[in-house]
Amino acid sequence: MNSVRRLMRGGAAVAALTLGLVACGSSGSNSAKGGSAGSGSGSGGGTIGFADQFIAGNSWLATLAKGAEAYGASHGYRVVSADAQGDPTKQAQQIQTFINEGVKAIVIEPVNAESPGPAIAAAKRAGIPVVIVNDLVAPHLQAQAFCNVTDDGTAVGRLVGQQVGAAVVGRYKSNETVKLFVMALFPDSPATQVRETGFLEGFNSYLSSHSGPKVVRVPDQYGHALPDATLTAMRGVISGNPDLKVIFNETDVVFPAVQEALSGAGLMNPNGESSIIIGGFDGGTPQIQAMASDPKYAMVATGLDEPGTQAADAVQEAIAAAEHKSPISCAGSPAMRVLQPRVATRANARQLTNPNLAFAGSTTGG
Repeated sequence: MNSVRRLMRGGAAVAALTLGLVACGSSGSNSAKGGSAGSGSGSGGGTIGFADQFIAGNSWLATLAKGAEAYGASHGYRVVSADAQGDPTKQAQQIQTFINEGVKAIVIEPVNAESPGPAIAAAKRAGIPVVIVNDLVAPHLQAQAFCNVTDDGTAVGRLVGQQVGAAVVGRYKSNETVKLFVMALFPDSPATQVRETGFLEGFNSYLSSHSGPKVVRVPDQYGHALPDATLTAMRGVISGNPDLKVIFNETDVVFPAVQEALSGAGLMNPNGESSIIIGGFDGGTPQIQAMASDPKYAMVATGLDEPGTQAADAVQEAIAAAEHKSPISCAGSPAMRVLQPRVATRANARQLTNPNLAFAGSTTGG
């Protein structure tokens, strides 16, 4: 759920992520939820290990895992997914298992920026190429990867900020004051930092150039992309700030918890309508559907980071590495493949709505 883009040709494979993805928030894919590699899908070209920081309990990352399996299967490779459950030690063990099993390549969605270092080094010693996807590792580790596939969280956040800023300027005068709250992900997380930085750049720039109202920041709270933690944080913020006017929620994965907190405080009706202006991130299908159908829906924009597309991009690069070919669309040093920044708004939500996918923008490759 981090960052950058879509230069591949795997649209048909990603389109195979159908109804099962919508319900993937509480289940893993064809994967090991514990310490072993588990089972995967496909065959033919060999096995690719996919080390995911979460699968069970995180619908975005579960979509990423299913996308990797679907793309691999459609190209003759068996992709085996492993769920680290947010534990860097478990993820390191799972990667070592992949190495011991002699997989053709390893795709890593890292638990944090530094923890995969020893495992990446071990894979390199074994002659197994590594592709990083979504959340990036530290720069010195990026240089050891065959490819780093991600979204441009800053650019996407900037687009969301501009849309939210436009909604605020349309409602409040320059002599008024609005309270802004960021429902963040993790303290010191790169994803948190780039999303918030981009959002504030877009938001503040729009207000500055359009004589917007004065903004007062409510201190960030961190929900760790978990519904229960987000609900608790939101309730605390609302209790102390019942006059909240603007929210940037850094992941649509937990937006139902945001809704529950607002509804419980009488600040949102059952249809998701509210006087609070909300920006989101991740392009959740329920949120985009609501934007398309209800002009009073509280969310005015959500950034797209396209898990299905990122998954297909990453596996496509892993297959190229396994077959000793040049990167498909990775370039630079370190080698990067970045998705094109896109945002869902009320104006384009209908075109982005696909009820067969949990997150928008993941039916086509770049």
